Amino acid sequence: MLLSRRILDSFGLQGEAVPLEGGQNTSVKVQDAVLKPSENVRHDEWVLGIMHELQPHGYRISRPIPGRNGSFVSDGWTCSRFEPGREVQGDLEQKLRVARLFHRDLAGIPYDGFSEPDHPWSRGHRIAWQTKALPSGFPVPVRDFLAGLLGKAKRSGEYTVQLIHGDLAGNILFDEELGPLIIDFSPTVAPESYAEAILVCDGIAWQGCPLSGLGLLPDDDHYREMLLRAVIFRLSVSAMFCGDDTERFFAEAEAFGPIIEHLASFSC
Repeated sequence: MLLSRRILDSFGLQGEAVPLEGGQNTSVKVQDAVLKPSENVRHDEWVLGIMHELQPHGYRISRPIPGRNGSFVSDGWTCSRFEPGREVQGDLEQKLRVARLFHRDLAGIPYDGFSEPDHPWSRGHRIAWQTKALPSGFPVPVRDFLAGLLGKAKRSGEYTVQLIHGDLAGNILFDEELGPLIIDFSPTVAPESYAEAILVCDGIAWQGCPLSGLGLLPDDDHYREMLLRAVIFRLSVSAMFCGDDTERFFAEAEAFGPIIEHLASFSC
C-alpha cells in the first residue's frame, strides 16, 4: 500500500508501508508505527486524545503518535506506536481480568464530549439499549426474531455508566514477555458489565469457549440483562450486514443459540 510522502512526513516516518492483517485489513506498519485510515476525524481526535493520556496499569496500549501539527489525524490517517502481541482464541478468564483493569482506568474519564459515530456497531448498541427502533428494512423473520429478544430485555435497575470498549474479545493480544495489549479501542457509553457480557458472548459464539464461560460473570438479573443486550447488539449488527439474506443471518444467530437458550429460563 502506497502512502504519500506528505502523510509519512507528517508523522515523522519514512520507509515502506507493510499491510497488516486483522480488523478491517486497512492498517499498515511503517517502521515501528501503525497507520490506519480515519473514518471520522472528530471522533478519532477525541478517542486518540484519551488514549494518548491514559496511564495503563497491568496492560499495554498502542500509544497514539500525534502529527507534527499536534493533531492525531493527518490527511485522513491516524498513527500509533507498534506493540508486539498475538491474538489468542478463548482464555476468557484472563481477558476479563485485563478488561477490568482497562475499565478501571477509563472510569474517571469524562465522556461529555463523546460523539458516537454513525456506523453499524453504534447503531447496534442503540438497538440493544432500546434507544433506536429496529430498522424497517430488516426482513420480517429477522425483525420478529430480534423483536422477541428485545421484548425480554427489562431494566434490572439503574446503572453506573462510563466509557467502555465494546469489542474486546479479539482485541486483547498476548506476548510471552510483555503484558497484555489492548488495541482498536471501540468506545461507547454503557455499564462496564455490558462490555464484559459482550466479551464473554463473543468468546462463546465465535472463539469456541464453552457455555460454562457464563459462570465467569455474576449469576444475577443485572448480568443476565447485560448478556441479553450483548446478544441483541451482535445480532443487530449481523442483520445490517446480512441484508435480505435471512439464511445467513440465522446461521450467524445459531452461534449465539446456546446463550439465548440459557437466558430463556430466566426473567431478564
